[in-house]
Amino acid sequence: MRWAFILAAVMEIFYDSLISEKIAWTPILWSTALIVINIYQILRVIYQKRFLNFTDDELEAFILIGDKMDVLNFKKLVRSGTWEQYAEHKNIVKESEPHSKIFLLVEGEADVKIKGKKISTLKKGNFIGEISFLTGALPSADVDAAVHTKVIGWEKEKLKKFIEKNHLLKHEINSLFSNDLITKLHHLNRLGNMV
Repeated sequence: MRWAFILAAVMEIFYDSLISEKIAWTPILWSTALIVINIYQILRVIYQKRFLNFTDDELEAFILIGDKMDVLNFKKLVRSGTWEQYAEHKNIVKESEPHSKIFLLVEGEADVKIKGKKISTLKKGNFIGEISFLTGALPSADVDAAVHTKVIGWEKEKLKKFIEKNHLLKHEINSLFSNDLITKLHHLNRLGNMV
């Protein structure tokens, strides 16, 4: 459709400049603007389609959280992180020790322990370290891989700078963190009622 607009605008310019008795500058300028806008939109669509080719790992992360984010923001966020794998029982975050990263659990499970006592299990789609990311405090628990686990991690300082540049992304990230924390609190509340 955009190609048809461009072709029509080119024909309009051709007619108004070469065939008509007097050069009609106003239609020529409007046609030129129409051509520029449509070429920009075509290039934007081509770029987005090329940019949105997900790897298998990215697709898995998108299925977990992507429907809650703008697709381009999601892609930029995922591309700014690094993929990591942890063997079973490997420590991901240590209680009361500084940790420079925040993680999204994409595959596997992770146990949350306070003073060696397991209090919860994180599942795919949960964040690890978001509370210390939001508050700047030291981690309040150990988080260990319960099974072979795959995560995507972001350096906290880089992530803060990255989301500060994009107001919509900041809102989306805060919404993701809020939903994740609500899910975790609901799970802990259910466990407390069972005991």
